[in-house]
Amino acid sequence: MYIFGIDIPILELLVIFSTVVVVYLVILEFEFRQLRVITRKFDSEELQLSNEMRELRKEVGNLKDIIKGMK
Repeated sequence: MYIFGIDIPILELLVIFSTVVVVYLVILEFEFRQLRVITRKFDSEELQLSNEMRELRKEVGNLKDIIKGMK
């Protein structure tokens, strides 16, 4: 097909474009899988951190009670 006086093979161009899009989508799928794994690990670490912070607050409260009892 001629566009602006240049012969452009439309069918081959569509095949190349489609191949590039499919490869790009496959790469995105792998990246999203990795992001899901990272997000799950982050959520579990955040849950563990909140549990440890709760325990720390409880221990600090106990320590304050002990100090108040000594006065």
